[in-house]
Amino acid sequence: MPDDLPGPPGSGDREDQPRGDRPTEPLSGGPPPSEPPPTPGPPAPQPPAPGYGQPGYGQPPPGYGQPPPGYGQPPPGYGQPPYGAPPGYGYGYPAGPQNDSTATAALVIAVVGFFICAPVGAIVALVLANSSQKRIEASGGQLTGIEQARAARIIAIIELVLTGIAILIGVIAIIASMGNRY
Repeated sequence: MPDDLPGPPGSGDREDQPRGDRPTEPLSGGPPPSEPPPTPGPPAPQPPAPGYGQPGYGQPPPGYGQPPPGYGQPPPGYGQPPYGAPPGYGYGYPAGPQNDSTATAALVIAVVGFFICAPVGAIVALVLANSSQKRIEASGGQLTGIEQARAARIIAIIELVLTGIAILIGVIAIIASMGNRY
């Protein structure tokens, strides 16, 4: 079985081929068979490198890092205020009611006006306190400061009463001083 040498199928079965021309045997003489010249044309497509664009070691499987369908979405109606909820209901804390700045100004003018110019400060404080109270009541709870407006009104009324008493005492004093001369 000397003819059973490795090589292409059928190459060892033919006896008409000389021994040196068999591709698996060493050449004992003669030139080696030549390969056909390459044909010009587009190169043959190369398969992609292993691991490139395909999941493998060190690469996450397809869909990795994406939540399953329907996961992470709020349930229907989530984030909407319930029926009959007050305005501002929703995420976070609702904004608290704000203090009416006119009520604060009326209180400050009433106190300062008591020492500087009593009747003028009292009248301005009384007008501001009345307008502030109307605005607070019309806001439906969005504005606060009704206590400041009432305090400003009380101080302004006391201021006007004291101013009236002071003017009355002054007039009586003037009349009394004029009556002594006659």
